Amino acid sequence: MSDHKINLIKNDPDASPNAPAEKAPLAEMIRKYRKEAGIPQKDLAEKLGVTRNTVINWESGKYRPDADLFPPLCRLLGISLGDLFGMEPGPADGFSAHEQELVRRYRRISPVGRKIVDHMVENILDEEAREKYRILNETTLGVGVIATRAAAGDGLAYSDIPMEDYRFVFMNGRNRKANAIIHVRGDSMLPVYRDGDWVYIQYTESAGIGEDVICSSRAGMHIKRLGEDGPYSVNKEVPFSLTGEDDHVRIVGRVLGIVDPSSDFPGCAENELLAELRRDEIRAFREKHGLDNSME
Repeated sequence: MSDHKINLIKNDPDASPNAPAEKAPLAEMIRKYRKEAGIPQKDLAEKLGVTRNTVINWESGKYRPDADLFPPLCRLLGISLGDLFGMEPGPADGFSAHEQELVRRYRRISPVGRKIVDHMVENILDEEAREKYRILNETTLGVGVIATRAAAGDGLAYSDIPMEDYRFVFMNGRNRKANAIIHVRGDSMLPVYRDGDWVYIQYTESAGIGEDVICSSRAGMHIKRLGEDGPYSVNKEVPFSLTGEDDHVRIVGRVLGIVDPSSDFPGCAENELLAELRRDEIRAFREKHGLDNSME
């Protein structure tokens, strides 16, 4: 049987369609900038309201700071959020003439005045950070990544689909009703879907004639178009067939659209923040599907 299969891309940056350039781990960045700032672990811990052992665990990579600690941590280390996550600086990171003038004026302020300005700036930065986190949280959707294990007998219902991972996507018109994503391999649905595409899926056990669906058979998971006689391949050179007379196809979802890797997947730093902001959501999903619940 020649068939169009759907394979999973695990949460591996090297395998991701929009894998970012390799960056230093968060633990390494915290340790590096703390030492550059000349702040002992004990002092940093006290200023952040945590224990020294907590800072040690951050720098060893055992745990990561909670999301609400990122703004004060960056202020104490004298760095930006981009610096903390190893993001390359852009052209806007240099000081403009106006910014240089503000620094000169700040140096003419009395110590008391500087404390007032510092407090105002800290409040503004905290508020901006909270707003950025809110926007990121409200504009992303968590979806399961479907595995492609073979089904037993009559195929799998969508409630029984095995999952390999959980990841976030930015919400848009193609994915607001999506329950999962799946990675396409093969050419049986050319020219509609190409090898390497990711597609959004909405769970359903029924679909209309002409709709593209994800279906399950004894051979595994497939992406097909639904015809009057059942699912079929758009590419006639790669026809769809079952493994035997006792095999059975079961619809598990309709295809909502193709994922745009350049805009739909959050970047490395955004995923780091989402992992903290939605820790409980991720844990619940992994517990439900029997996945490794390590948050490292």
